[in-house]
Amino acid sequence: MQRNIKHASGFTTLLLVAVPLFTVAQVRPPKISEDEIKRYFSKADCEGVVIRHLEYFDFMGDGQDEAVVLASTCMTGTAGPDVHAVVTRRQDGSLAELKIPDPSEKQQAALFGRIFYELTVKDGLLVGTYHDESGRPNPLVIKYRWSGRDKEFQATDVKVAPRYPSSFDCDKAKTAVENAICYSSEVASLDLAVDQSYRTWLGHLTNADSDILKKEQKDWLRKRDLTCGNDIQLVYCLKVLYGARVFELEHFKQLHP
Repeated sequence: MQRNIKHASGFTTLLLVAVPLFTVAQVRPPKISEDEIKRYFSKADCEGVVIRHLEYFDFMGDGQDEAVVLASTCMTGTAGPDVHAVVTRRQDGSLAELKIPDPSEKQQAALFGRIFYELTVKDGLLVGTYHDESGRPNPLVIKYRWSGRDKEFQATDVKVAPRYPSSFDCDKAKTAVENAICYSSEVASLDLAVDQSYRTWLGHLTNADSDILKKEQKDWLRKRDLTCGNDIQLVYCLKVLYGARVFELEHFKQLHP
């Protein structure tokens, strides 16, 4: 009788050990594959998906790695990757994107022209590194941490390129042209040079010549905004116009005998 109880107890222990192991092996979903990612981002009229960057990290801390994806579809042309995403696997096996907040309006003000960005993982955080046409190294870098409560990534650290002194208050900059002046050291220096030369001339000219200069400067500012405001290569456009304006002001008397 005792032997039967001992045997049953051993069998029960075996079940308790075996069942959890079997269950874990069955519940854990497989790693998200490149083929799954390509199918997920493919569309009926655009099936070609090229993965540019792929890395894995368990942002949720549940033992299942998410996929950090940069990819190009046939819709992107030459503009670089048009897919920037963190993909997770649902309990039913399907894929879904985790929400990544867009940069705020104030943060986006530091970027101009065509904007490119990449997603990577560093020190357990999702890192968005933004680039634009200005040639500045990493003008905007945002680090995100996954928030299970809010079900999205939350920015934990933001680094924005510095602004430089100009002829106007950069805190009040509103247009793309004004922001480009403030965030480009070269253009900001040209802006100060134009303003200084302009004000120096105003202090030495007769009333008639002063009126001519004021009208020219007003017309030039309007031309600057119209010409460069919609130019993809905004910084380059401003450099050209400001360089020409510096020359005109230096030779104001020769140009207006």
